[in-house]
Amino acid sequence: MYTWDATTFTTTPSAISVFTAGTRVYAAEYENYIFFGNATGTPYKYGGTSDTFTRHGVPQATSGLTAATAPTGTALTGDYQYKVTFVNSNLVEGDVSEATSTQTAASENIRLTGIPTAPQSHGVSSRNLYRTEAGGTTFKRLTTISDNTTTTYDDAIADSALGVTAPTDQGEPPNYSAIIYHQGRLFCIDPSDNLVKYSEVGNPYVFKATSFLRIGDNSADTPVGFGIYDNSVVVFCAQNPWIIYMPSTDDADWAVLRVRANFGSQSALGAFKFESKLMFPAVQNDKFVGFAALQGQTVSPSATILTSTSLGSELQSEKIEPDIFDIQEGQLDNIVSLVYKNKAYICMTKGAGNTANNRIYVFDFSLGRISSTKMPSWSPWSGINASAITVLDGDLYIGDSAATGFVRQINTTNYNDDDAAINSYVWTKEFSGQPGEENLQKDFRWANVFYERAGSYNMDMTTRANSSQGSGYTDQIDLDPGGSNWGTMRWGLDNWDPGEGDGEIKKSLGAFRGKRIQFKFSNQNVADQRFKIYGLNFTYNNKGLR
Repeated sequence: MYTWDATTFTTTPSAISVFTAGTRVYAAEYENYIFFGNATGTPYKYGGTSDTFTRHGVPQATSGLTAATAPTGTALTGDYQYKVTFVNSNLVEGDVSEATSTQTAASENIRLTGIPTAPQSHGVSSRNLYRTEAGGTTFKRLTTISDNTTTTYDDAIADSALGVTAPTDQGEPPNYSAIIYHQGRLFCIDPSDNLVKYSEVGNPYVFKATSFLRIGDNSADTPVGFGIYDNSVVVFCAQNPWIIYMPSTDDADWAVLRVRANFGSQSALGAFKFESKLMFPAVQNDKFVGFAALQGQTVSPSATILTSTSLGSELQSEKIEPDIFDIQEGQLDNIVSLVYKNKAYICMTKGAGNTANNRIYVFDFSLGRISSTKMPSWSPWSGINASAITVLDGDLYIGDSAATGFVRQINTTNYNDDDAAINSYVWTKEFSGQPGEENLQKDFRWANVFYERAGSYNMDMTTRANSSQGSGYTDQIDLDPGGSNWGTMRWGLDNWDPGEGDGEIKKSLGAFRGKRIQFKFSNQNVADQRFKIYGLNFTYNNKGLR
């Protein structure tokens, strides 16, 4: 593991050679720690530069503790046994060790030797010793050894001075794949048995043996990843999404329900939230079909748990369907998504023969703030190979999907690449008019365009009819917001006028005639000229079938 330090990445010494190169690492944040797992090896945790990279859970103390009569002392009489636990820096105990053989004392003290210590990677900062009362079977706290080095202890504690009973079922987390935080617990998938397992409330280090849920059918419909919807944990399985409805933190109150959806998922890190929906990469009959959005309303359970959800799903990616059918199904587990400034960035593998992510799809749902009728838009970004994506200090970064080790900042303030303009444009679909008029010839008359006034430059609008392969007819739309542009006004010299953020224009379509019409919007292939179209409609006159 490496940490970012202003201008460079710094190696975390205790994290060297912990995980396997080329194997996906999953992570979740809770209590100022990040918890890491890669499905095959021991999971770990990290708490920042003042911390070391140590095991997620607290391992059970190994055997080796022995008891014998001490050379001095007269405190104990009877038969005794001892156990020991490891304790991490958050004062969380692991499971108790095996008991020592019975040691008999007759007005003597008992010396313990071989008290186990733990490797640094275990994150152990102290150990607790437990002992029975004379002739008893219940182990109670004898003392705390506040280090991970001492190996001997002389016991001279009376039975009446023993402390709390030794803990039971302080299990470690499994070697998990996907992991998520919700309602004071960590939820993870154990690929060894396909169970969803969860930590104790307020204690991310302990996973009790009974803290698991069987979701799906443990054969074809196995859990893959997680999402959060309202107050529920969504478990994406290979054939169906399921929800863990959680009206409280008490797992006795939870209900596991299958979502009314025809889609499963094979992508652990592909889900993201937008508006009131939860989007995820969807498969049907083991084939990738696009992106589906869970939507609905959760209500309190009544006499039957069937009333606890009305969650359903719908596909949201029809607009990029040709691209969707070229997404490589063998690489669906590589899909990663992130929401940043009202846009979702979805990293995928496109094209036959490709085995690493080579395309980002930007799902822009910010238009919904303009009008509830404006639909989200999709934009493909090629040439950006991203296996991971994150936000740091308000900036967007990706991890290169190739074996370069590069982390790249993207979506910076300039809309160019290496000082060369990006030819940025979008063609709409072909519009054929009102239902029932698809086969009529039309005189296309006017286009009404609702757009953002993005800067002091023009945007091209090109029109063509009837699937013409020509360049079409191009007109310009002035994007100047008027007034003073932000960042250019001179204080004391210019008058501040913020201008207009949005514009709407009616453009004549000239003498266009045909059955269908298509529009293209472009930045004129000029650097730093972004554009955004909020809406478009047009008018026409019907001419007949010829």
